[in-house]
Amino acid sequence: MLKLIYHGRFIHGSVTLGALHLPAGNSTVMHLVTRETLPEPNSNDNLKKSKRGRCCHCTIC
Repeated sequence: MLKLIYHGRFIHGSVTLGALHLPAGNSTVMHLVTRETLPEPNSNDNLKKSKRGRCCHCTIC
C-alpha cells in the first residue's frame, strides 16, 4: 500500500495532482509512505513490530 502526503495531509486516491494546484516551475516536496499491510485499529503490538528502521526514497522528475 502506498500513501502520498502533501503539506502534512494524506492525498486520497481519487485526488489528482492537478487538483492540488501545485505551483508551476517550482519543486514540490511530497512524502511517499509504504506499508505491507494496514495496521489494525488500536493495536499497540503492530506499532511495536512496525519499527524496523526501513527507509525508502522515491524521486520523480
